Amino acid sequence: MRLLKTLLVLVAVGLSVSLLAKEREKAYYLIDERTQFPVLSCPVQPNWLIGGKATWTTDITTPVNWYVWTLSPDQRVKLMFSSLTVLGSSGRIQQVPFLQNPTMLASNLLTTVQRDHGLSNLRIADAHFNNREAPRDLIESRLRQAREHGITPTNFLFTELFIRYEGQRGGQNYTAILSIPMLATENRPGMGFTTVVELLMPTSFSCPQGQEKDTQQRLEKLVTSVQMNPNFTAVVNRVASQRTQNWLRVQNEIRSEQLGLASSTSQTLDRVRDKWSEYIRDVDTTSNPNTGEKMFIDSHYDHAWINSDNEIIYHNSGFNTPNASTATFDPNSNALFNQTNWKQLK
Repeated sequence: MRLLKTLLVLVAVGLSVSLLAKEREKAYYLIDERTQFPVLSCPVQPNWLIGGKATWTTDITTPVNWYVWTLSPDQRVKLMFSSLTVLGSSGRIQQVPFLQNPTMLASNLLTTVQRDHGLSNLRIADAHFNNREAPRDLIESRLRQAREHGITPTNFLFTELFIRYEGQRGGQNYTAILSIPMLATENRPGMGFTTVVELLMPTSFSCPQGQEKDTQQRLEKLVTSVQMNPNFTAVVNRVASQRTQNWLRVQNEIRSEQLGLASSTSQTLDRVRDKWSEYIRDVDTTSNPNTGEKMFIDSHYDHAWINSDNEIIYHNSGFNTPNASTATFDPNSNALFNQTNWKQLK
């Protein structure tokens, strides 16, 4: 009988662990407001706040910029990752100033880190490069792209920029760490040289000092589980290709195409759901208070907020202010978010 009871307890524990794992497998979907395509999906820890935004640009090489962040229930740990960014520079790789002096980029990013992680009295504690061997498939893709546009790459540099900042939040000492994988490609399109530097999915996190190792592991686990939507990527690649060929000629065509996608969001979502097996299963339809246009939001969350920059954050009822367990979270009354005005969507 005792053995039977033990087995029953173990089964119950196993079921509890299984249910908890399923709860943790809930995915967050970053939805592009313009096309209503999901950009990516990633898992979110229960009761963590999460937000992000996708923005279309006029840039030829990177038509869309996006970022995603998630914040722990006690608001002490923040994880963040973002899309590829391209920095152009004249001359050869060895002539690019910020590739020779990592503190230069660290200084330029200081204000951004202060804003993203809500830190004050920020200072650069460390900034250095970790040179690595470039992934072969990455180099081959850049060689192929260069050949398509009549450009001859002459050199590559693959490295990681590591930056450690130290600052304060609420009178406590915090650490913010940025990891920016970089691919510098030296090209010779004509008689001269030019270098294109790609920042490949930069990541950052902030946490109380002493918790860096655990937070780093948490961020790495999050990033490795990100799944990009190939349908959205195909749209972006097509737009980038069109812009590269003749930006002035296709600018209006691109706009018309994207507006057409936005006007038929229901059909678009149906197509994406069929083609992308990991696509969001439930959405709520609402109106964007900033534009009055119809928009979709993730129905897996109890609450959603949007600010004047059209950034959306989600949270469940279990996410509350750290010093008031029964309070309802309101970003307008929270020092980490009240730099902009937030309106509740649900």
